[in-house]
Amino acid sequence: MLKNLAKTKKINEINFKRNFLSPTLALKLRNNDGSSSISSNGNISSLNSKTIEIQNLPLNISTLDLLNEFRNYKISPHGIKTKYNNEKGCCYITFENNQDFMKAIDKKIFSFNNSNYSIQPIKQRLSSLFNDEETKTEAETTETTETTTTPNTTIQHENVNIISSLNSNHYNHSISYPNQSAITQQLWFARVSKEVNPALTEAPKLTTKTPEDSKVEIVLPFSTDLQLRENYLSPYGNLRIGRFLEDLDAIATAVAFKHGENENDGYKKMFVTVSVDTIKILRPLIPDRDIKMEAKLSWVGNSSMEIMIRVFSKDNQTQIWDPVLVAFFTMVGVDPKTMKPTNINSLKVETHSEKRLFAEGEQHKLQRLNSNQQSLEKIPPTPTELETIHNLFMISKQQQQQQSSSSSYPSSSIQQYNSNFIPMKSTSLETVILCQPQEKNINGQIFGGYLMRMAFETAFTTCFMKFSESLPRFRSISGLKFLKPVEIGDILNMESTITYSKPMNDDCEGQTYYTQVEVLAYVTDPSIGEKKLSNVFNFTFYCTPSKSQKEKLQQQQQQHNSNKKLKQILPQTYSEAMRYLTGKRIIDSYIEFEQSPSKMDVFKND
Repeated sequence: MLKNLAKTKKINEINFKRNFLSPTLALKLRNNDGSSSISSNGNISSLNSKTIEIQNLPLNISTLDLLNEFRNYKISPHGIKTKYNNEKGCCYITFENNQDFMKAIDKKIFSFNNSNYSIQPIKQRLSSLFNDEETKTEAETTETTETTTTPNTTIQHENVNIISSLNSNHYNHSISYPNQSAITQQLWFARVSKEVNPALTEAPKLTTKTPEDSKVEIVLPFSTDLQLRENYLSPYGNLRIGRFLEDLDAIATAVAFKHGENENDGYKKMFVTVSVDTIKILRPLIPDRDIKMEAKLSWVGNSSMEIMIRVFSKDNQTQIWDPVLVAFFTMVGVDPKTMKPTNINSLKVETHSEKRLFAEGEQHKLQRLNSNQQSLEKIPPTPTELETIHNLFMISKQQQQQQSSSSSYPSSSIQQYNSNFIPMKSTSLETVILCQPQEKNINGQIFGGYLMRMAFETAFTTCFMKFSESLPRFRSISGLKFLKPVEIGDILNMESTITYSKPMNDDCEGQTYYTQVEVLAYVTDPSIGEKKLSNVFNFTFYCTPSKSQKEKLQQQQQQHNSNKKLKQILPQTYSEAMRYLTGKRIIDSYIEFEQSPSKMDVFKND
């Protein structure tokens, strides 16, 4: 996998000086027609004459900082907008009345992190700031406010620096990520360029950091920011899990960079996601509640590290942050010169909870190694599992005999039999994706969070169409592996199959099932035509039959006076049987976690 990273671009350094990053900060986005727009807080065209601008702001400033500075002023709804070019930001604040606008002008200076930034009234036609052709025209006709430019210079437009999109050299350092969420974009933009000393032949001396040194915390204010909430909604009114998966991957990478790189050492490292050990939903994600994500290191080895992400939902009545999700990512540091794993900074744990998490991280590493060694691809099934395979074989054989001699059985009997046992091969769906440059990460490859989102949505659709008539409820991801990076232009095949189902109660039909979906992602380089496995995803869902589904089952039971039978996935080949057993192991492990009295310990603090 690491050899394929040789084509990656330079990675920008994370320079967070604050733990909170507002997801509602507006970023410069580029539309399909080549024009630009502002995301999250509305269009730039909504600004008016009662608007001020503050230039050259650092990337780590948040909307809350601006709101706090102007807390005694009446700001228009969605009146704070920002834009970023390269390493600096520009903020626009629109006020409801002229009185507050003039007070802000008289203020003259905005202070943040011991630095002062000039407050100016906005004068130019703002639409030109985000339309390169319009800017170019004004640059040629207005001599009093702009300077003559060349294709490799920055246009000076009144008080704002604008980099022309026609300048390819600048464009490489001012890339936007229009298809990513506000959080992911902001995390990536916060990685500023790092000066690299080409004379260094080996990495400088490592240091020791604490978990707090690299902690990242982000809040999604869904209760108040309706536009932000809408960006995270699914077609069914629920919060879109796929978007959260993207954000989780971006936050984990942010923590890895903050811990692994040191300022002013002249050496740049890379950090790649190797696996996602688990992502578990503990409580429902409610759309109108604020969401808080906390990411910090839980364990560090020689070249790898484990990042724990805890997600909370704020109860609108009690204002209490309830735990709703926990995730563990494994990242590896890579030397960009050798493209091999490299040693990283060590971790100093001091508190009781930090020591406990570190010990659990060691256990997670051993569990990963043991899981690989005990994989059904390496060793045969256990005696109990072999017995399960034999029983499934007999069921499949009986089904084939019934189908081959259908004249000897009433057709209704066969339909009833087939409704209870679902051949595994009939549950498969395949998605084919041409990997577009808009889905790239800061390395210039396809974003791992995007792959997780697409895999999740494929698995969800498979579960919905092939097993349950009602909406599946996501519960867990486990054993997610990144085996090979996906490049821009690759053909990505996602093959999704329901491998196992288990009812919550063995004596009741028409109930909730645990359903396991495996998604295998393959990449094909069109110029070569070689197809390789790049990712393995395992998703666990709750599936509850719809009302019509329950009524249909009840009618069948009454008509045939039969005993209640459970809905099961039926493997019919040895390969399918191995996938069935793998799914069973994952479900059994999830049930063990779900019933564990210590499952919430990860949310305990000292």
